[in-house]
Amino acid sequence: MTREELYQSIYTHDTIYLPPHEQTTAALEVSLGCSWHRCTFCDFAKDTFQVHSLERIEHDLKILAELRPGDTRLFFLGENAFCMDARLLLEIIGLVRRYMPKVREYAMYSRADDILRKSDQELEELADAGVNALHIGVESGSDSILEARNKGVTSSQIIRALKSLDRVGIDYYLTVIPGLGGRSFSRLHAIETARMLNEVRPRNIWCLKLKLWEDTPLYREAAAGMFEEMTPDEILREERLLIENLKVTDCLFEDTTVLDQFTIQGMLPGQKDELLRAIDYLLSL
Repeated sequence: MTREELYQSIYTHDTIYLPPHEQTTAALEVSLGCSWHRCTFCDFAKDTFQVHSLERIEHDLKILAELRPGDTRLFFLGENAFCMDARLLLEIIGLVRRYMPKVREYAMYSRADDILRKSDQELEELADAGVNALHIGVESGSDSILEARNKGVTSSQIIRALKSLDRVGIDYYLTVIPGLGGRSFSRLHAIETARMLNEVRPRNIWCLKLKLWEDTPLYREAAAGMFEEMTPDEILREERLLIENLKVTDCLFEDTTVLDQFTIQGMLPGQKDELLRAIDYLLSL
């Protein structure tokens, strides 16, 4: 088999979705789909949720070890792979040590409730084993918006989960969705999300503006006139309000979907004024 065919053999889909800061990280598929699978806006979790067998994971790991023998970091693929039991995650890490002994760091997607289901001791064991980064879609800090979009967690639960990670030294990279509150709740979404983010210590805030996917409940709500979709410039104004109210430290803020064509990024708090000026310039065009 060619190198490309070997890669294709260990992934369910042709396209692999990795966060921006993991684009060069080796990826091992350990699960498929999302264990929650009920958010009204989400179009990504189309697969039926399943955790792969250890036999399949070991088989794919052997191939990945041939393809990426020198890697020191590994991303566990799955919509929220951290939902897996701590014992199973540690067992998979044990397999990685056997076949890819240079790997020392692990990252993956997670929901806040995946973290809350684990004890502090389990989180410490995972951190000690090398799990050092979770990528988490918090989406909003407003409880009413989280409930309306059926996120399945509250802002206080998100904060509690992230503070648990702080205690054990696991970094977290957060995704927020500007526009998720619609036109009616735009200000609430921005202010409450900033409030929540200010209570925790994210390494990165990645904004991805809301896109209405045709096969989602939120799309049907909008079609029925129950949700007012915002224009790209309205969403950018909302994002400006969010940044204005952020008081996070040592955090990279970025949005790769500005006005559907631009990217902005800057370190907070040092480059806050530059971000706001960039937004003002784009809104003036």
